[in-house]
Amino acid sequence: MAATATSSSPAPAAAGGHSPASVPFVLYALRGRVYASNVKQKLIDLGRLGPEADSTWSYLLDGDKATGSGFDGPEAALQHIARTTTFLFLDGQFTALEDLGGVDRPDLVEAPQCEVALDPLGRGERMLDPGV
Repeated sequence: MAATATSSSPAPAAAGGHSPASVPFVLYALRGRVYASNVKQKLIDLGRLGPEADSTWSYLLDGDKATGSGFDGPEAALQHIARTTTFLFLDGQFTALEDLGGVDRPDLVEAPQCEVALDPLGRGERMLDPGV
């Protein structure tokens, strides 16, 4: 799986330096949760993300129980999720979970975010742009 993580908005798969075969998603951190959106602007809730007692950040994804901890902030946690998630997992979550769009859609304009482009065929190398 190839992943490219940046802090920009979603772009067509062939734009923004993504390989033509990659599929872009955007991860967000807001109000103690990790959200993800796809190119169709569907928004889903992936799990918990928040500060710990020692001021580091951690996450727990609901779908596969993936965890991470010891991050300096939400951006670092999102980048870790972007580096470690797979296309099959994330795409499956978009199939399984309901769209949070509509009236109750969280306002994500100011939320920390990280774009990830995943290759469904697993070709290519991972790249990470830590810009936030």
